[in-house]
Amino acid sequence: MELVCGPHTLAFGDRPLVMGVLNVTPDSFSDGGLFDRRDQALDRARRMAAEGADLIDVGAESTRPGAEPVGLQDELARLLPVIEGIIALDLGVPLSVDTAKPEAADRALSAGAGMINDISGAGEAMLEVAARHGAPVIAMHMRGEPRTMQSAPRYDDVVAEIRDYLAKRVAAGRRFGVDVLVDPGIGFGKTLEHNLDLLANLRELRAVGAPVVLGTSRKSFLDRLLGGVAVEDRLAGTLAVNGWAAALDVVDVLRVHDVREHRQLAESIGVLRRYRRAPAPRRRVLARGIPCRCRIGVTARERSAPQDLVVDVEVNMAPAALGAPDALRETTDYAEIADLAQAVAAGGEYRLIETLAERIAVAVAGPADGQETRKRIESLRVRVSKPGAARELGVAEVGAQIDWRP
Repeated sequence: MELVCGPHTLAFGDRPLVMGVLNVTPDSFSDGGLFDRRDQALDRARRMAAEGADLIDVGAESTRPGAEPVGLQDELARLLPVIEGIIALDLGVPLSVDTAKPEAADRALSAGAGMINDISGAGEAMLEVAARHGAPVIAMHMRGEPRTMQSAPRYDDVVAEIRDYLAKRVAAGRRFGVDVLVDPGIGFGKTLEHNLDLLANLRELRAVGAPVVLGTSRKSFLDRLLGGVAVEDRLAGTLAVNGWAAALDVVDVLRVHDVREHRQLAESIGVLRRYRRAPAPRRRVLARGIPCRCRIGVTARERSAPQDLVVDVEVNMAPAALGAPDALRETTDYAEIADLAQAVAAGGEYRLIETLAERIAVAVAGPADGQETRKRIESLRVRVSKPGAARELGVAEVGAQIDWRP
């Protein structure tokens, strides 16, 4: 995939791209006041380009928790001289403008920026600006606004809610003909547990169908996670979290303060991805719709006579070489699976249907005492259904399912 950012093109490949953070603010949480003069900001941009930044994100309004908003004219007074200065340096690196104001984005794109990074989620006014300039947009999720976002944020399902929110932003971008990247907004209106839930389940954002941007650099959740770590000492934690996401291939852009270290991380993971071999083929044996009879039920009356059940078993064998021998020792026999399921069901009396499912799984997995086939079983799934109970309730299916792995 490629994104056009003004005169530059960003290509996504084996490694995540590295977006360098350039805050030209007096009060950002990590580097406020370090680069708020034009000459300091230009020197920082030169250094980030030399260290391997794929793009540079320039922001002129602090979005740290509790930050007060900045007026448009003040933001432009900080922003435009820096963007114009970097463009004049011709560093060969595209610029992104970090702003939630459509007017500021419009002026920055006219000055030479090629992308918008909007913490407020890229509403219609921002998408109109992006469409007019042909610029991609990063839509980030934030609960509330920077000044209030950490006031007891609550979610029923943080991963699902943010995934669905970002999916709507991508759909809105398509209506405007704008490429939208998505950012879950780590630290923006989230507790530590919310942040960890999002980070551990970033793969769900892939369903949105857009490049994923991750901004964890030096953030305060690392302080709480690691038990008290100052901003300047959070590089190792940042690298660990970003390395996790990059290795799992669930992130496309890393937004970071420490460009050199993250470019090394990204390059290393990119090389490992290129050397990664395709997984060896796995054989799956299916025995579905096995008719069984069993005395089963919570009450003695229910167990007084056998009931008809239907059992499905799926067995996943350990990886085997492509073209493995055509021999039973390389797999397991579906006829044997069916016989085992029927024997377990007929040979006992059960109160819970999930107990029956577990007993069938134990029988199919079996003791590995010298049986090569059993040793090769990697995992299995057993589903037991009660057709009679389903008919009585007027539902499609009643039953239980268990997944087993040694």
